[in-house]
Amino acid sequence: MDPDELDDYKYRMRKDFEDSLRKQKHYMGTWLKYAEWEASIGELLRSRSVFERAIDVDFEHITLWLKYADMEMRHKNISSARNVWERACKHMPRIDQFWYKYALMEEMLGNVAEVRQIFESWMTWQPKEHAWNAYLKFE
Repeated sequence: MDPDELDDYKYRMRKDFEDSLRKQKHYMGTWLKYAEWEASIGELLRSRSVFERAIDVDFEHITLWLKYADMEMRHKNISSARNVWERACKHMPRIDQFWYKYALMEEMLGNVAEVRQIFESWMTWQPKEHAWNAYLKFE
């Protein structure tokens, strides 16, 4: 493709996604496809914008947060991924999966003190026994 064709393709795809979102604003599948498509073509700022707009529509959609953080981690934007995990854990502290994945990311990066802090924050919410066991296993 030459640059003009590529620009035309991007324009048509964005228009299709935006039209779909106008018709079904609360359908998260379209938001996720749109954000992932933007990331796949290297448009990370646009992808973040789509994720943020989707969060404004439904901040309690668990898969949305998981995909958003995954996109940031895949592109090695660690501070952005941290921000997403922090926000997800703050908005929905009872979703254990957020805490696990956040702690796992920091552990993989070798940030032991940060992992400990994540677990300590999580434990203030008095999670179920498996969370405590994960903390013990980490220590």
